[in-house]
Amino acid sequence: MKATKRIVASSVVAAAMGGPSLALAEDTFRAEAGLSYSRFKTDSARLNTAGAEATYFFDKLPAQPKDYPLEQAQFVERIGSITANYSQSSLNMPNFDVSTSTSAYGATVLLARPDTPFFASAGFASSSGETRGSPGESEIDSRTYVLSAGAYVDKTTALSLALFKNKARIEGTSFGSPFVTRNTFTSIEFLGQHLAQLSGGDHVALAAGLALDKNEPESAASQKNHSIFLQGTYYPVKTLGLKLGVQFNRGDNSRAEGESYLAGVKMFVTPRISLSVDYLRFLAELPNNNDSVVLLKGLVRF
Repeated sequence: MKATKRIVASSVVAAAMGGPSLALAEDTFRAEAGLSYSRFKTDSARLNTAGAEATYFFDKLPAQPKDYPLEQAQFVERIGSITANYSQSSLNMPNFDVSTSTSAYGATVLLARPDTPFFASAGFASSSGETRGSPGESEIDSRTYVLSAGAYVDKTTALSLALFKNKARIEGTSFGSPFVTRNTFTSIEFLGQHLAQLSGGDHVALAAGLALDKNEPESAASQKNHSIFLQGTYYPVKTLGLKLGVQFNRGDNSRAEGESYLAGVKMFVTPRISLSVDYLRFLAELPNNNDSVVLLKGLVRF
């Protein structure tokens, strides 16, 4: 599941990076909002998550850009934004008579301007929930902080460095005995993104990254892992993106070791309404540790 979060987290950072040259367009938008649903699946568990998100852009963006894909508007125009999200999750483990409910919220601010190659972002996320089952019950509280800074080295090529830090606390009882566990997860990620126009007029967006992770359980030795990922999105037309990605994770934390594969499609049914579906599969080094995620999302631009 940590590999799953890594690609998702990497994709979010790549999408947040701004890009050059303000295009002139009469039809513009200033905000984007939508709903999402995801299903995380393992051999013994099912996690269903429903969420809502909204983004306000600090300047207008073209709804129908003339020379690049609609999805890449913020990247190409270098416009800052603020994004907020909220979600509710429920985890069921029928074989173990265990159920979990979790709520989460977060916000991210991106600072970017068309007249400078530099950009920076900061984000915060909080989640809390409770687990109930026959062995006992527990409550979890988690906080995540993200800082990122970068610059454009070419018209549509950007590099950034990000710091992720998550602190989690679990308190509860197991077979009548109370317990408290704490864990700190830190990751430093170097990310690059490039948008290119091919000779036929179609486009391809590439993102690649390297991450160094450190997991520090309170009552166990710290674990260090490293991962690399590569993601590409092909746009045969400006309204359609076909995505493929791969990630490799290796290190001390054997539960995070493995390969993750991503496939997705995003289509603008109108210049202001988009629908997307993503499928992520994690193939673990450990036996019986594989998982998969399906994410559905719909967004409207205003």
